[in-house]
Amino acid sequence: MPTNTFHAQDEIAREQDQHLKALKLIEEAFIEYQKTKDYAGFAQALQSRCLIYKHLFLLTNDRAFAVIARQDAKASLELAEFHDLQTVRGSSYFWLGEIEMLFEDFTQAVDYYRQALANYSGTDCEKGDYRYHLGEALYRSGDKEAGRRELEQGLKEIQDNGHEVDSFLAHVWESGAHLRMADLS
Repeated sequence: MPTNTFHAQDEIAREQDQHLKALKLIEEAFIEYQKTKDYAGFAQALQSRCLIYKHLFLLTNDRAFAVIARQDAKASLELAEFHDLQTVRGSSYFWLGEIEMLFEDFTQAVDYYRQALANYSGTDCEKGDYRYHLGEALYRSGDKEAGRRELEQGLKEIQDNGHEVDSFLAHVWESGAHLRMADLS
């Protein structure tokens, strides 16, 4: 959960598909995080902006948005490494994997998702979300058997540990895993 009011408002605007408003708010969040030297928050705000640009890419199919999203994900990882932010490192790799999926570089996405899992710190439920994304990348890269295994394991982790997170998130992750499994069948 964002520790900065602008960041929290950005996430609400993004979920309401108010992308321009979300971008304006996230810029304010960067300033506030820098003032307080909250580099974990700053790195997470970069991930939020990455997601805004990912959404814009998916809406417009304009590669420019995917390029910007990739740079935000890289910047988040660079901050995590420079400031030794273990709690942000795993999610930075996850977002890099997400963006490589947009570019259909499934091999690179597999690598990033594996690094995300290796550096993960959080709930087992969210770890299942990371794992099913790895499964999709593996499947799309040609390793269908390993992909199915990871998808199934990720789904099980989400289902077994849904109580750890807000029920809405658990349902979003579970339905996402089911959709990926159906799409890849």
